Amino acid sequence: MTLALFGCNTIGANSMEIDQSFSDIHNEFWAKDEVTQLVDMGIINGYPDKQFRPALEVSRGQAANLLSTALKLPDAPYRPIFKDVSSKSSHLKGAMATFEAEIFLGKEDGTFGVGDSLTREQMATVIVRAFKLEDTGEDIQFADQNRISESHREGVKILAQHGITTGKEDGTFDPKIAVNRATYVVFLHRAMVETGKIQETPQVSFKKAGTYGDFKPVRHEQNFVEVPVSKTDKTYLRSNSYLQYAGEKTIKHSHASDTVYTYTISGMSGAVVNVTKRQLENGDYFIFTELRNPQRMPVTVDLIQAESGLTKGILREYGRYPIKKDSDGTFGFDMTTYPTGIFEKTLTEGEKAQKMIGKAFRSKELSLKYPNGESSHTRELMDESEAFSSILLGETQLSVYTLESRGYDIVDQWLLISDQQLFSSNQKMDDWMLESAIYYKKRNKWYTANGPYNKMATTIEPMPASGRGYGRNLLLVKEDRVMAKYNDTQERYYESLLYNSFANLDIFRGDKTYWETEVTSTYLKNLFGITAPFVDTRFNEQIALFLYNSGKEFGHNDYNRGLINYADLLVSQKSKGNIIKVDADSFYIQDYFPSKQNVKTHTSMNHLLGGMNILLLAYKETGKPVYLETAESLRSAIEKDADKWIRPNGDIWYKMSPDRTLVGEDYIHLTLEDLIHSYEMWLDVDPSKVDVFERMIRSKAGYMDKNEKGYTTKIKNGLDRINMPELLPAGAEHTDAL
Repeated sequence: MTLALFGCNTIGANSMEIDQSFSDIHNEFWAKDEVTQLVDMGIINGYPDKQFRPALEVSRGQAANLLSTALKLPDAPYRPIFKDVSSKSSHLKGAMATFEAEIFLGKEDGTFGVGDSLTREQMATVIVRAFKLEDTGEDIQFADQNRISESHREGVKILAQHGITTGKEDGTFDPKIAVNRATYVVFLHRAMVETGKIQETPQVSFKKAGTYGDFKPVRHEQNFVEVPVSKTDKTYLRSNSYLQYAGEKTIKHSHASDTVYTYTISGMSGAVVNVTKRQLENGDYFIFTELRNPQRMPVTVDLIQAESGLTKGILREYGRYPIKKDSDGTFGFDMTTYPTGIFEKTLTEGEKAQKMIGKAFRSKELSLKYPNGESSHTRELMDESEAFSSILLGETQLSVYTLESRGYDIVDQWLLISDQQLFSSNQKMDDWMLESAIYYKKRNKWYTANGPYNKMATTIEPMPASGRGYGRNLLLVKEDRVMAKYNDTQERYYESLLYNSFANLDIFRGDKTYWETEVTSTYLKNLFGITAPFVDTRFNEQIALFLYNSGKEFGHNDYNRGLINYADLLVSQKSKGNIIKVDADSFYIQDYFPSKQNVKTHTSMNHLLGGMNILLLAYKETGKPVYLETAESLRSAIEKDADKWIRPNGDIWYKMSPDRTLVGEDYIHLTLEDLIHSYEMWLDVDPSKVDVFERMIRSKAGYMDKNEKGYTTKIKNGLDRINMPELLPAGAEHTDAL
């Protein structure tokens, strides 16, 4: 560590103002000048988290290393003199060099005592030997003279004769107490000044360090491991438990790659920290940190970043926009909020870079196994907490992200890091933050390396007694709203979230060609006996369209892979019997395909239209007749049952049961969006087939208008495209369909 004297402001004749180097060495600290000078000389260092930890005890091995550096003692070859100093010991150089110089002589038991605390009386003796201080003849006695060991009384007296120690305020020397780092530095500094090895520098005054969040130095001993996620900045894991590197692996995804670094926690079987760096194609990257603790014992692990070359840092917080929390019958109460915010750093060259900081989420994994061998997976969210705090020390920003386990839990935290601005203006950033506050239930904020977690409906299982059941909802793994924002603004933040979404969908799908829901809905279980995993046709349709549209926008060669795979799955359902038959040429495809259960389910209008639209799009992409034939069978079934689907009040029934009875309240907006899309698709493929969709659009829109249900932006734009703007329902405009 270097003390940069250039550019310092002189406060007085014997004082200068410099940047603070350590978060725990400040202007009020009694030994700041001595610590600063010896650190600048490279005689002693701080810790990776920019702390000096002045109160930590100094061991004999550490004292020997420091003395050998301060005195520039020549290296001595290894000799098997001490039982506790091997040829690979971190104290080898100091132990051998100070033994050869007759400074440290070792202990009677044949050890050097590298791990033993250095006492004040031992310190006195080694400093006297190291600097060859001589007895001046002055008689000095301390009030506790009888407590000083006979072998160290001479050293203590000579140290006092030279003014290197004056003892305690009560006249004692306190010989048996262990020496801490600050005291040792002061005594070493005084000895070096006294013997002319260094000149005392002017007093220093530190510039005020800026802090964010609840930044507090950790004063006790910590263990550090470096995580190689960046070539420019240093990243560490810090814990009071010992962390052991357990390996790394690289996993390729669509348009991203993960490198996972795993560390075990000593003394806690099964407890691990996984740090995943997800490198995106645009150069940005996520860091997902996961602390898994299957033990009862609490443990805290901090991810620490030390970024250099800053002139300014500012945190723009989401918390500026209060959330109005509510609870509804479908999802209950969602305790999650939004990320911490964007930290923007200005570099010395004037360039700006930003990172999005997520909060910490502590949860417990839940699973329920069924007789068929399959299972349903959720999590119980215990709490969401602020993870971030930081301090700016000169041109170095130290950021700390705290993961605190209380036992039997998992703690997640995430970052999105860019060397550019994620948002091109504060206004665009604020727009997203405000939207995230308003629509907090439908905006991802709990990201993990395996996908985002969101509040699940109260009708899922396993549902914890607390009601705080969270899971990976496929409709939110795909970032539809983010895609819309990216299309409108081309902001880098949305681009990076989309790359992350592509990777998450890859992970969720696994080795299948389609996506299975991993959470059991008790609604479907009670109706049909279906348990997870199962294929939800609406989810798969939405994902296929998301990958198709975003892939084309990004220029991906595989943009239609999900579309074709899902269209093939739909075509195969007739031969598998997963249909509701109308006649020889007309049928409906069921909404759900259970993985290991042979049951028939209903067909809802929105699922039906979505699947038909996928088949038409696949036909347009490939020209394969089988896609058009299947789409026509679905359209024909709708046309033949149109009078049944349209309710007396003009709305559409929600679903058709396997016995072809129609029941249920339809979605407020969603089905009209789908009808408009179906009209457009058939208009492009075969205009003669659109009449039934126009009829249903007019009926549904009329019902919505009469009851002032409002409309979505997608409905408004769609009606304009098909030249039916006069059908726009009365009421408010909505971003998301209800």
